[in-house]
Amino acid sequence: MKKKIVILFCSCLSLASCSWAQQLVSNPKNNTSSYVPTESGDFRADMLTAVNLVRSRGCRCGNKTMPAVPPVRWNSQLEAAAIRHAADMARNKHFDHIGTDGSELDNRVEAAGYKWMQIGENIAWGYTAIADAMKGWIESPSHCQQLMSPKVDEMGAAKNGKYWVQDFGKQRTW
Repeated sequence: MKKKIVILFCSCLSLASCSWAQQLVSNPKNNTSSYVPTESGDFRADMLTAVNLVRSRGCRCGNKTMPAVPPVRWNSQLEAAAIRHAADMARNKHFDHIGTDGSELDNRVEAAGYKWMQIGENIAWGYTAIADAMKGWIESPSHCQQLMSPKVDEMGAAKNGKYWVQDFGKQRTW
């Protein structure tokens, strides 16, 4: 029997009025300051850079101080699972970790061929830019903790319209 360890978080925060870079510099609760590059148009690279920037600096997730953790690397199977879920949510105007077909995160990552020992998911709605979605996730303690989890070392992400999905994981080695 496979032990199911799944961490799910979602975000429905309103669009931020200031940029993520300004927020990181000016918001002491994040305990982080750094330069956030302008989006290049390469979604994968930009999302991975944004996530790893936060992970490299450490931050404050609500009342919990999260130390710096190693970077995650992009995984195309996690990306495929994220694409599937973002497309489903956009197509059906549905915002939930459970897909309209009844699928959950473990079903989607396994269908994409990912053999996992740890997985987690952040979803968001309403943002237009990576910086804004990241700001929303960082300001949400549970999302922030998922971003900062030392238990994951890979990620994939997708955006479809205003629906965002980040899938995180660590592959099993057996």
